[in-house]
Amino acid sequence: MSNAPDRYLSWRWEDESDAERLVYKPDSKKPNAGTFVMAKEDHTLGNLLRMQMLRDPSVRYAGYRMPHPLIMECHVRVETMDSKLTPTQVFESALEDLRLEADLLDKALDAAIIDFEHNQGI
Repeated sequence: MSNAPDRYLSWRWEDESDAERLVYKPDSKKPNAGTFVMAKEDHTLGNLLRMQMLRDPSVRYAGYRMPHPLIMECHVRVETMDSKLTPTQVFESALEDLRLEADLLDKALDAAIIDFEHNQGI
């Protein structure tokens, strides 16, 4: 009995043509800055991307915000040190690094499960 949208709409894509999942908005004042708007994402991915981009020495600023609790969008802002490296390149690099880290964790978990089953005689 509230005006909040149904919970499943916060993560489920009903119609692929409804909206774009990722939109890049370049900053009008700084050529080496911009904002990525990710639809149907929350603090989890926003904070992961922010932390990964801050590990890059060519990034001056990386942050994220959620515009409103009922609006499922995550705005990730990136500013690089100079115009040699664009925010899009930094964003793609951070996504690739996170994918590699997730693959490493997956392989380590599989190895630990096999080791546990072997030690337990399963």
